[in-house]
Amino acid sequence: MAKRNPLSDNEKRLNNLARDYEAMRAGGESVYMEPDDLADLCLWYDNNHYPEKSDEVMEYALSMYPNSTMLQIEQAYRYLDKGDIDSAIILSNQIEDDMTGDLQLLKARLLIENEEYEKADELLNSFPPEDLDPIMVANMYMETHFSEKAIDWLKQHGQGLEEEEDYLSILMNAYCYMGKYEESVEICEKLIDKDPFSAHYWLSLGRCLLALGEYNKALDACDFSITNDEDMGEAYLTRCNLFALLGNKQKAKENLKQAIKLHAVAPGDMNEMDLALLLDQEKAEDAIRLMNFYLRYLDLTEEQRVNTYFRLGVCYAHIRWDKNAFDYFDKVLALRPNDAEVLTQKAVVYMNQNDFDAALEQLQLAVEHEPERNYLYRTMGILSLLKKRYDDFRKYSAQSDEPLTEYEINEAINMVENSDEVSINYLMESMRNNLRY
Repeated sequence: MAKRNPLSDNEKRLNNLARDYEAMRAGGESVYMEPDDLADLCLWYDNNHYPEKSDEVMEYALSMYPNSTMLQIEQAYRYLDKGDIDSAIILSNQIEDDMTGDLQLLKARLLIENEEYEKADELLNSFPPEDLDPIMVANMYMETHFSEKAIDWLKQHGQGLEEEEDYLSILMNAYCYMGKYEESVEICEKLIDKDPFSAHYWLSLGRCLLALGEYNKALDACDFSITNDEDMGEAYLTRCNLFALLGNKQKAKENLKQAIKLHAVAPGDMNEMDLALLLDQEKAEDAIRLMNFYLRYLDLTEEQRVNTYFRLGVCYAHIRWDKNAFDYFDKVLALRPNDAEVLTQKAVVYMNQNDFDAALEQLQLAVEHEPERNYLYRTMGILSLLKKRYDDFRKYSAQSDEPLTEYEINEAINMVENSDEVSINYLMESMRNNLRY
């Protein structure tokens, strides 16, 4: 099958940059490139799954242009991608020259990473709108999982950009993350009208249709994605899942084989995105069928098999088939007894049964095995509060990542003592939702 979507001019430029860079480095020559080109080259290596090469290019770029604000900001984002927030903050504080608003956007992102949401909003709103690219701000909100804020910012500050592909792409993803798949489908179709040869747009359409349960239409969209780019491994993987849901195990296996060949399947795991889409639309029974197909017909590694057991447990917990959920969680724990995520999900099932003592026991084991999950102490505190164990409530609150003030503690105790059912039910549902996988 020939690719119908030839490389864009930018992709050709990046391929040439990578070829030139590697040739010069191999020959021991100095690489003379502009900062923008070196930053683009880093991104190209990242997108093509060469993180070590990307790190090498950034290190070389900063050695050539140590005072480049653009490269310093790019490096700060790279720290963020690796979870090194402290290094990103230190570097951002060292940058003085920024005339474009990019530094302020980075600082807003760092505030959000530290859960200082109001300060981030204040910072962004303190600058004239023309100093901040609305697409970049919306994208930042998407990266920090604030889809509604991304939409609001685009609608407030993106006048005149409504038909731009970048604008529509962010809007499409935002609606998708919010579970508004009908709206996302409409925008996918607009994007496809603009670029009918985009394999990514067709795959996005396919996944939205999968979430809506329109499996045959989703399959057609995946076919168009692969027609436009025969190396679109993610499209083969989604097509595998669709064939499995439609009962065609042979086609499913063929597509999975191709997805593996194109590195669309992580070494220890199967596809998580399509499963999340099914659960989001309350299609847990279909998700269970998909997981059982993996176990029955695919040659899974041990790690893939154990992860599939875990996801089956999640699926059964989703529809309150508690015994089945416990059976699969226990299968995982028999092989990975210190798995804090499994222990946390078992706790959620016990919470659904109002067995708070058993839930506490599971969460205590989870933080024992992974102390960095100190956010679990919040839930442990609430469970103790509901059991009227107020000393434990105070203790766990002090150990959590967001300790309560004395005033907040007393208000919570009064709520329980006064049997404020509305507040208690809201607290319990919020607690369960925050821990669900």
